Amino acid sequence: MKYDVFIAGGGPAGCRTAEFIAGSGYKVLVAEEHRHIGEPMQCAGLVSPRTLKTAGIQRDIVLNEIHGAFVHSPGGEKLVFRGKKAYGLVIDRPAFDCCLAEKARESGAEILTGVRLEVQGCGSEKVNVVLKSRKKEIPAAARLLIGADGANSQAARFIGVRRWAEVIRMYAVEAELKCRDKDMAHILLGRDTAPGWFGWVIPVSPDHARAGIGVSGTDGRPAYYFKKLVESYPDIFQGMKVIRHTGGVVPVGIPPRIYGDKIMLVGDAACQTKPISGGGLFLGLLGAELCSRVASEALSRESFSLEDISVYQHLWEKKMGKEIKNALWHRNIFLTMTDKEMDTLVRFLNRPLWKYTIAVYGDIDYPSRLSGRLSFAGPWMEKFVRARFKKVLNYALPAEY
Repeated sequence: MKYDVFIAGGGPAGCRTAEFIAGSGYKVLVAEEHRHIGEPMQCAGLVSPRTLKTAGIQRDIVLNEIHGAFVHSPGGEKLVFRGKKAYGLVIDRPAFDCCLAEKARESGAEILTGVRLEVQGCGSEKVNVVLKSRKKEIPAAARLLIGADGANSQAARFIGVRRWAEVIRMYAVEAELKCRDKDMAHILLGRDTAPGWFGWVIPVSPDHARAGIGVSGTDGRPAYYFKKLVESYPDIFQGMKVIRHTGGVVPVGIPPRIYGDKIMLVGDAACQTKPISGGGLFLGLLGAELCSRVASEALSRESFSLEDISVYQHLWEKKMGKEIKNALWHRNIFLTMTDKEMDTLVRFLNRPLWKYTIAVYGDIDYPSRLSGRLSFAGPWMEKFVRARFKKVLNYALPAEY
């Protein structure tokens, strides 16, 4: 079995990459370890309208539109904002994945499901792998390997990227739940209920919602915290009946490299996720465009040196590096906030000026458009200045000070 490109992982980033490379005339094989594309669903399925446009998918998979949110602080403060535009679209996520897989097939890519790809080594001209299914193992070779195999990427480990700066552990449910305002999401804050992250409720319809929680750090009990979250907000979760539940991890940070010898990473495997929300669909699709461009150029020149492939990292950092660094900066400030400070901030923002600012500049793909303006909000500004001052001191003072 010989191919030009192997892609480990048949999620959105992997399939979009396959679509572009196969569309350039190269032989591409996608290996997806799960038996069905899009399952299990490990995502809240909330995306921006921009994401569907980037994916080239029509809006017939949209189940609901979100025009605002209730932000609940630990002490009971509540910020409410609602705009005319749709900040987010609740989508049929399995259908989204299947659409991208079908587009990849139409471009000429081959997709195998129920097959796990393991990297064996890199020769002078080929990447050697083994394709493993329940019944057999098949050795194969290609000129390039693209790891789109998620946060626990084997391809990333093979090139020496062994850990991320931070990992968020998620627990989520799909449930029957009455949603009084079906165009409004709930964001639930608190160190005791959602340490280092937040909880959420995203309406799908008036009586159906997706809810979940993230937990930062090494605490492996997101299901425990979700139960605690439900108990802390009885009015929101009253009468909830869980249909199914899922979990997963989201890497957060800036990886040292997203490429290696004849190997490139994309999507969660490349930590192409949003440090504030954890979403990875939009960034993964952007990564797929850049990854496929560099891969196709390398294939056309038959040149796969590290210098050639490193162009991918330069393009990614130019495209989204500043945005991610900005989001990480604000996330680090959030991590220093106590519950009382969160109460104060939510209370401060619950004023016409700030609610208008959030409604106008809120963008789930580019949070810097809003965060820069929120830096002038009193309580946040105080934390922001302190953090900046501390950074300057750490830089200026000698190590033995």
